[in-house]
Amino acid sequence: MRRVLFGSILAGLLSFAAVTGCASSASLRAAEAGRFDELRRTLSDELRRGALDSVHTRAIARAVAEGEIARATPPTGVERLRELRTCARALEDALAERAAGSDAVATAAAMMLLEAGLTDPGSVKRYASEAAAGRSPDETAALRALETRALVTSEDGAARRSRMLDGDQEVRVSALRAAIVAADPSDREALIEAARLDPYPLARTLAIRAAGALGGREVVLALRDVWTLADEPGREAIAEAWATPRALGDGGRAQLLWAISTQRGAPAIAAARAVVRAGGEAAGQAVSVLIGAIRSSQSRDRVYAILSAPLEDPAVRSALIEAQGDPDEAVVFAVRSRQVDAPARDVAARERSAAIAWLMKLAAGTSTRAVLARGVLARAGIRAAVPLLERDLRSREIPVREAAVAGLVALGEIPRAATLLGDAEPQVRTSVACAILGAP
Repeated sequence: MRRVLFGSILAGLLSFAAVTGCASSASLRAAEAGRFDELRRTLSDELRRGALDSVHTRAIARAVAEGEIARATPPTGVERLRELRTCARALEDALAERAAGSDAVATAAAMMLLEAGLTDPGSVKRYASEAAAGRSPDETAALRALETRALVTSEDGAARRSRMLDGDQEVRVSALRAAIVAADPSDREALIEAARLDPYPLARTLAIRAAGALGGREVVLALRDVWTLADEPGREAIAEAWATPRALGDGGRAQLLWAISTQRGAPAIAAARAVVRAGGEAAGQAVSVLIGAIRSSQSRDRVYAILSAPLEDPAVRSALIEAQGDPDEAVVFAVRSRQVDAPARDVAARERSAAIAWLMKLAAGTSTRAVLARGVLARAGIRAAVPLLERDLRSREIPVREAAVAGLVALGEIPRAATLLGDAEPQVRTSVACAILGAP
């Protein structure tokens, strides 16, 4: 498949520069060979000696990720590759080499290249057609999903719409993702039908998104009909669709105002958030809805409203201060997190300092919310969280180790995070490698 030449050259130059800068590294050799016990030991030793810098660390991360791609085999290898989607651009060459294979992992690699914009849809369609011969039924199904994802032109419209009705839900999802890219008005009726009737929730949500991007009064009114039968996530997706540029001025704003006036819970909050972002005369009404939700009795809705309300509004800031003393820790956590995350102009210094102190106290614990608190502090650049994150690197829980790496990378502590590139769990290794490769 044809790939983006400049990206490939740049990735190669960066990889060459990184590798030549640490050619004698024992840790790099261990990473390239997939000797992870040895890698853990050498990384710890290099960190202790101060010999592990960011360039060296990125080279090791790349070697670990490329090794996982090369060694991946079905069926677990498909999921292993999916764990690397967020850093596909940094791994273009390894993915292209793996895509040249003849199994389900090769198909997954080709899908990643397409979704990252590293190959063109025409090449993918030819690849899928040529690779189908001699494949197992499962592999053939994956190739059909890949081919469908590449149906992004108006000429592909008939095939794309046909695949929206396919018996394989992965094929239907690929067709709907392709429709989002295609933005073809001829898909309108098929998308509305999928939004209404597809049995797979993800497919219904994608159909709503694709229809909303097309916009127009016909879509706006059709989504109002879909709203009647939709579940809560579906109604939230419809609210977001009404707020898209092509829908907002063609009846979408009126439907959002209807939603915030007549609905309750998460769909009303989603509609109010959309109205606030769109601005205009009704924004004040939407802010009032969000403030009312912050003071409501449902914990989940209150948290959603706290995270959605505009902090530049004085009435919202007052509502958050009021909620600081709430007996529901989930509510207080949401308030304190926003006060730490927000720009300095939107939160008084004393409130932010108090929020940091509250989160630091919580972060010293071992609960799930303590793990989340450490992440909030790290993203806000609070370096006092570093020792707590380093402690989490030794946790037996995979999500805790992954969260610790994300926090350390956010704080620029890439060499400290790198020690988990030798983790015994492949899931952790791929997560760490992607976090490091994606760091500024």
